[in-house]
Amino acid sequence: MGKLYNTIVGLENVFCAFEEFCVGKRKKKDVMAFCRNLEDNLFTIHRSLMTKTYKHGTYQMFYVKDPKVRQIHKATVADRLVHHIVSSHLERIFEPTFIKHSYSCRKNKGTHKAVFALWSMAQSLTAEGNRNCWVLKCDVRKFFASVDQKILLELLERRIADQDFLWLLGEIIYSYCPSGSSPTKGIPIGNLTSQFFANIYLNELDQFVTNSLKIENYIRYADDFVILSTNRNYLINLIPAIGKFLKLKLGLQLHPNKIFLRKIKSGVDFLGYVVFLYYILPRTKTKRRLISKIKSRINDYKEGKISEIKLNQTIQSYFGYLSHANSYKLRQELANLIWFWLCQ
Repeated sequence: MGKLYNTIVGLENVFCAFEEFCVGKRKKKDVMAFCRNLEDNLFTIHRSLMTKTYKHGTYQMFYVKDPKVRQIHKATVADRLVHHIVSSHLERIFEPTFIKHSYSCRKNKGTHKAVFALWSMAQSLTAEGNRNCWVLKCDVRKFFASVDQKILLELLERRIADQDFLWLLGEIIYSYCPSGSSPTKGIPIGNLTSQFFANIYLNELDQFVTNSLKIENYIRYADDFVILSTNRNYLINLIPAIGKFLKLKLGLQLHPNKIFLRKIKSGVDFLGYVVFLYYILPRTKTKRRLISKIKSRINDYKEGKISEIKLNQTIQSYFGYLSHANSYKLRQELANLIWFWLCQ
């Protein structure tokens, strides 16, 4: 058995991983059921991993709206624990290979830092407004459903020599077969491992853009990315090259209806905000959704469906979102609306 795999599936590591996995989940019904026979369940997982008899279970499928409808596939608690164990080691192995301006599902990154990076790059390129700056914004079409599982495993093999660990990763990757046919395409949105697999897969695009095309002003968050330049035609000419790379190397496509080229001074819609040269605003649709959700939560509170603590958590989370934009007036208006709704 490989040294790395032996460490990953060690009993102590399984128990430690469960404690990390349980944070914020202990009151979930499936986790509570798993905990009724906790030690037996953890020992069973440990033994199945040690003997390589582990088989990934089926998924529970449902839909969420965030705001667009997404199909989520939820694994069992046992499988999600295995995902947790695997993901921590994938992070250690692959994190050093990622570029600086990849912001999705990484520590000390996130949407707000990606948005600020776009604004900061625009400031630099325009010499604070003295030159024009164009932003090319693209989206990978149906990314999670289009990931080629064979290519993904090949990318993992480049950095991982331990064949036992690769076997376990293969069990997770090939467990997803939404069409019911032989596994070929897709990774489930609901898996923790899918977040890491997405970064590993799209790191190939990052390396192509930054190393082969020699582009410095590039930012990616999940399957959305932007490239900045003072030359509009230069950006237009990049589209075919990037599209060809995605198709030939990764089996992906640029979404033809989500390719935008705009001047930064006209505002660029990115990750829930609209970024201008001198300020950042919340997206109009996001503002409407935010106000609607707060009003709905206040109604739930007044009907006794949620506690005051839960209501305050919701309100503070949305004010936190607004704090990353130039939204002082909106925050004041929202505070007045909240007071009005609570007093009704």
